[in-house]
Amino acid sequence: MNEQNHTAHDNHAVLDVRVTNLEKVVSRVSEAVESIATSLSSLTRLEERHEYTKQAMERAFTSIGKQDERITKIELEMPSLKMVRGWVITGVLGIMGILGVAILHLVLK
Repeated sequence: MNEQNHTAHDNHAVLDVRVTNLEKVVSRVSEAVESIATSLSSLTRLEERHEYTKQAMERAFTSIGKQDERITKIELEMPSLKMVRGWVITGVLGIMGILGVAILHLVLK
């Protein structure tokens, strides 16, 4: 009987060690699950920010595309605008020259 008690005691000790080890493993798994939950929450926030940034970039590139179209139209009109500007400057200088000659003619009379 003493031997049976000793064997039962050994079995009980082994079971205690196994239960203790299982408790430690469960505790570590629980901590890991909490860490995963925290990381998942952070990842979700980052994904939301990324989506907002992506939408903002799309709006910016759309706006840039519209500006590019406007600049292209202006660039196409620039040669004619430069030509008209040259005519206006030539016309103003011509009128000033004619007025200068007329004033000089009046002064010299």
